[in-house]
Amino acid sequence: MTRVAIDRSMRCLRRAALIAMSLLPAACVGVLAPPPSNPFAGAWTTPDRAQVDFNDSTVLLGQVGEQPTAMSPQTCDGKFVFAYGEKPRDVLLGLTPRQPDLQRRLSGLLVQPQYPVAEVNCGDGYSAYVLVDPQNIVVVHRDGDTAGLERLTRS
Repeated sequence: MTRVAIDRSMRCLRRAALIAMSLLPAACVGVLAPPPSNPFAGAWTTPDRAQVDFNDSTVLLGQVGEQPTAMSPQTCDGKFVFAYGEKPRDVLLGLTPRQPDLQRRLSGLLVQPQYPVAEVNCGDGYSAYVLVDPQNIVVVHRDGDTAGLERLTRS
């Protein structure tokens, strides 16, 4: 093979490689995983076997064997707000400012810098459902200056 033929072959190979590489990002788009689903979705159980079920727009509460009740303005004296989001650890610890013992317990449970949360305002009460890991939620309930903790496990 002559030098000219080798140079021409190399240019063709480079051009083919560039074309293949330019198609690679487009090919990857088709194999991307779908966005993660709501990590709260599904049924959760309290230690006393009450059921809590999250969906896109509300929380359903119920006892085992009973029909669950969807939280709504009708069940919350006209005041109902529900939202998913994320909160930093220090903001979550700030939900129990006047109860140092509760704040210490919560501090021991929340060790990451940020957590997914489902927030519920119902009437004059507030609850932050904190997803600690895929199987456990810690709930901080507040009514005025009084707070309480509850744990949920995935059913």
